[in-house]
Formats: sequence, structure tokens, C-alpha cells
Amino acid sequence: MNVALVAVQLEIDPAVLASGDRYRAHLDDAAACAIEEAGKADHRFVVFPEIAGHLALLALAPPQAHRAKSLGTALAAAAVRRPLEVLRGVASSRTLAPKHAVLAALAPDAERYWRSVFGPLARRHDAYVVAGSHLRLSPAGDLTNASMLFAPDGRCVAMTDKVNLVPGMEDAAPGGLGLARGTASELPIVDAPFGRVCTLICYDGFSEPHTSLERFVPLGPELAARGGVVIAANPSANPWSWDEPWPPKQLAGGLERAPGTRADQWSREGLRSSLAGTAFARFGVTAHLVGHVLDLHFDGCSEILERTGGDIRVLARARQHESGGHVVAVVSC
Repeated sequence: MNVALVAVQLEIDPAVLASGDRYRAHLDDAAACAIEEAGKADHRFVVFPEIAGHLALLALAPPQAHRAKSLGTALAAAAVRRPLEVLRGVASSRTLAPKHAVLAALAPDAERYWRSVFGPLARRHDAYVVAGSHLRLSPAGDLTNASMLFAPDGRCVAMTDKVNLVPGMEDAAPGGLGLARGTASELPIVDAPFGRVCTLICYDGFSEPHTSLERFVPLGPELAARGGVVIAANPSANPWSWDEPWPPKQLAGGLERAPGTRADQWSREGLRSSLAGTAFARFGVTAHLVGHVLDLHFDGCSEILERTGGDIRVLARARQHESGGHVVAVVSC
């Protein structure tokens, strides 16, 4: 059977995120354009980028929040108008940090919005859709970077929590979000008509850590031990310049690195490297977030990979790392 693999390279800017309705329309248009280019296939598998759901928090914020200088300030302004929710956030979150209280207050509404966008989108296009990632407040009070997989009937059939957190950004280091980690052995694998699929959120697709000073679990061997998958989705968001030297100063104190750019490092250590080192998937679909909003900037080239034997072949790759679009490949499973 033929499967259309689609990586949506979603571009964001202040206009796109000005409201929930505008963001919904942008997501719908991006999916429609990509699926139209893919053409006819027995099945469709569409991947949106990491953090796209985090940005729903900004899209749903009141107008005054959009005048802020940073996302943190914008969300704080949004939360000020919702004191009862913030108090509930304090009660429901595992930590008492103000940042956690704000995120715990806003995350449930953003997740409901995200479900309302991607459930109908999956039904409309008769596709399996990996909805990038969003901030999830678990029943236990943990905040995670999570990704939902929607089936063609619009049901959410998997919720994947990110296992490997980017040091200094997502972990409990100063300035980080202090997110909870997913459990490698519990990473969901879903049986689709064309084979088993899973989601590796950005850094989870890497073969090795950025530094020697962090907790990191290579997930390729874990998945291989569980029988592997046909398709590994890799929703990603790279906050460093794609064509500048790697590593950045804040990560320099770690492992010795070969010279090169972030793009070189991504190719050397990212999903391509994981697939080359361990036969845990036949196809890999990386979808990048690109663009600027407030103090955020994202760069990257989306791509679709195939593992044949020990070789990794690029089936499709974005031409630009700074602009939106999509890459597609129709494969036989």
C-alpha cells in the first residue's frame, strides 16, 4: 500500500499568532497545501513541528499580551487576567514556582484548543496527524512537552511525553521550564494499517546528548528492543541559528565537538544518525518550526528519511531553513 508522508515546515510570526482563529486558519492552510501536493495515496501520515502547540498559549492570550517583549512576559500578562486559574495552577502543579503556576493555569485551555484544531483536521484529510507538541498538565500535576497523534477518525490515539529535555531550556536548570520527563520504556507505539508508528519529539530523535552534563537516553535502541516501527515522527523546533557555529556558548562545556554549524551537528547527531546506528524504523519524518515571534526564533530544514540496510536515504528535504512550506514523499509500506 502507498503512504503519503508529509512534514509541515510551519512558519510563525506575530500576525499568524494574533488570535486563536488566525492560528487555526494558518494550521489548516498549511495542512491542506501539503496534502494537496502529496496527491492520492492509500494512507496519509502528516507531522507538524514541536512547540507549535506551546504557541497556542500566545494565540489565545488577550491583545495586550501581544505587546510584550518576550513570551514569558506575554503569558504573565495573560495570567494576570485569570487569577482564579493561576491559584488552581498553584494547587495542581507539582512545584510552587510562579512560572509553573502560570503555565499550569493556561496549559489546559491551550490543550483543549489544540485538540479542537487537530481532531477535525485529521478527519477532514482522512490522515494520521502528529500534532507537533504542546505543554501538557498531567493529572499528577506534572508539566510536560507532549505530542498527540490523531487517527483519521479524529480520535487522539497516543500522547507522547518528551523524554530528553534540552539543557537550560526545558529542564530544571536556571532559566529552564522545569518540565517533567517522559519514560523511555513507556513511549507509545501505535498500530496503523500501514505498520507501527511512534513519535520522537525533537531531541528524542538524537543519538547522543548535546553536553556531558545532562541526563540523556538514546531512544533508538529502546524502540528496537520493542520490535521497532515503520515510521518515526520527529516534530522539531530548533531555537539556534541553523547556519552558525555549534555549539553555542551556553552548551560549550560538555563533550568535544567536531567543527561545523548547527545544521552539520543536526545531521551528525540527529534522527539520521539514530537511524544509521540502530535499525528501529524504516522511515523518519522530521518537521521543523521556522520564523520569529517576540523573543523566539526557529530555524531548520524538514526532511523525510528512509533506512535501507545500513544506508540512510533522503527522500525529500526542504530547500530553505528560514521559510515555511512542506516536504512530501509517497512510499510503499
